[in-house]
Amino acid sequence: MANGAAASDGATVYQTNCSSCHQASGQGLAGTFPPLAGNPVVTGSAAPVIHIVKDGLTGQISVKGGTYTGQMPAWGQTLSNADIAAVLTYVRSAWGNAASAVTPAQVAATH
Repeated sequence: MANGAAASDGATVYQTNCSSCHQASGQGLAGTFPPLAGNPVVTGSAAPVIHIVKDGLTGQISVKGGTYTGQMPAWGQTLSNADIAAVLTYVRSAWGNAASAVTPAQVAATH
C-alpha cells in the first residue's frame, strides 16, 4: 500500500471507527453508506473529504451512480487531526485508490 506508516496507522483508525458503515472492503452499503473505493470525492482534492470527516455529512448524495442517504458523523471532536490525517491517508491509498497522503496540518487548516 502506498503512503507508508501513516496509511498503516490509518488502517487501525478505519477498522475501529469507519468499517462498520463503509465496510472493511471500502464498498459501503447500498443505499445507505457510499463506497470509498473508487470514490472521486475521496481521491480528489483532500479538502472536501477532510471537511466531511471533520464536520460530518447529512442528506442524500450520489456516488458512482448510486444514491445514499446515511448520515456521516462529525469526527472532528472525537479524533485528533493526526488520526484524521492517518485514516484519510489510508482511505486514499486503499482498495485501488491512489491519492496523496493527508497531513495533520492539512486537517487543522480545513474548516
